[in-house]
Amino acid sequence: MSFFSTVIERWWLLTVSGFLLFLLVFISNSRNGYKLSVFQNLTLPKTANSADQSPISSNYYIVNKEPGKFSNQIPKLELQPCIPVLNFTPIAGLQNSKPAVPSLPSSDLEISRPSNFPAPKIKPEIKTPSSHQNPLPGLKNSKPPRISNHDKPLPKKTEKKMGSCNMFEGKWVYDPGASPLYDSTMCPFLSSRASCQGNGRQDKEYEKWRWEANECKIPRFDAKDLLERLRGKRVVLIGDSINYGQWESLACLLYSAIPDKSHVDLRNRVFISKSYNLIVESRWAQFLVDVIVNDTNGKKILNLDSVSSTAWEWKGADILVFNTGHWWMGRRWDWILYKQKLYTDMKVEKGFKLAMETWARWIEQNVDTTKTTVFFRGLSPVHSGRQRCYRAKQPIKPDEPFKLKFIESLIKGIVEGTIQGMKTPVKYLNVTKLTEYRKDAHSSIYWMKKKKSRPSPDCSHWCLPGVPDTWNHLLYATMVFDSSNANSIS
Repeated sequence: MSFFSTVIERWWLLTVSGFLLFLLVFISNSRNGYKLSVFQNLTLPKTANSADQSPISSNYYIVNKEPGKFSNQIPKLELQPCIPVLNFTPIAGLQNSKPAVPSLPSSDLEISRPSNFPAPKIKPEIKTPSSHQNPLPGLKNSKPPRISNHDKPLPKKTEKKMGSCNMFEGKWVYDPGASPLYDSTMCPFLSSRASCQGNGRQDKEYEKWRWEANECKIPRFDAKDLLERLRGKRVVLIGDSINYGQWESLACLLYSAIPDKSHVDLRNRVFISKSYNLIVESRWAQFLVDVIVNDTNGKKILNLDSVSSTAWEWKGADILVFNTGHWWMGRRWDWILYKQKLYTDMKVEKGFKLAMETWARWIEQNVDTTKTTVFFRGLSPVHSGRQRCYRAKQPIKPDEPFKLKFIESLIKGIVEGTIQGMKTPVKYLNVTKLTEYRKDAHSSIYWMKKKKSRPSPDCSHWCLPGVPDTWNHLLYATMVFDSSNANSIS
């Protein structure tokens, strides 16, 4: 028994001793690991939760390219710019517009770091791509994004190219000291219908308004300069009686600047200046397409497949000025002929669209663009109903909503759509809106001498001098702008 008890006691002694030895070794290793972790925390920068704890600017984050081992080797650090994400929407009207990346001031680069750290590698400052951006469309006083100092400044409003100016957006300005561009009593081309002063109109306030564009300055009308530009040319105005009023205006404007009146031929609807070798004609084509009149019953047929029978007189002209629309608003026909079929119920807008397509085909097939310039004057609105011209003494205020009659809007849209789709360039004199304001300048009851006690007012045609002079002024301004742009290109 003593022998076995001695063996058991020795076995327990060895077991306890081994356990204690293992415990001592484990405790020793744990202390060494604690020292290593402390050393690591002392040498590596901490990740701070607040700005005042961080030794590195918040604009940067740490990239550890070579993770260090738990040793005395310090891992190499590189600082990269941390660029905030911007919700950027491209600016309307600008192609490939890019967001502006905020540049970092030099003070942000002065960061504190342990003395044994290598200097961080800072990427160069990211600069905003230079782009000349215009103010945001539709917003007043909006400012373009700031550009760098070495970029050229944005062009000023007055430094725009002449051809980019929209002369047809603006306002009528009252000028009490203004006088007409010609004396109506001295112009032999004026018809009695347009001579409102001769027919008894007493007020002259309607003659003292001039059109002023919003975006640029319209060149002053110079009749002598226009004569020189038209020297040796043939000008033809084609359309209805309102277009004839524009021809009367143009003839009077040119006639007023010719010193020797004896060299002017006063033929019907033709202005001829022998000294300038100039011809200005008016040709009747109220629909621009052909009109067939039945000899038996006098019924009128609109032939939408053919242009006006006077089209042979249009050929070879240097300048063509077209217009139509007024006669389309009254359905002044009995039938419509289209592709050998007669229609009595074709809608006005459909017939007008087909007529404009026929006119456009004639232009593209018969006009030599190296010789002839084609213009199309926009619709002249009729002031009837609530905006009746009778007794009107002032233009419609510009703050009143611009609203055409339904059929006028349809005609205007079809004209503009046709011109935009043509291969042959046509210059569009978009005078509809500026003319809409001038209900005060119609012939009204002064389209004839007072032979009736209550004559019906004419709210379609215009007194001369008057609004058609502005149409011709803008026609002249278009020529000036075109020649200026051509000279700048050459």
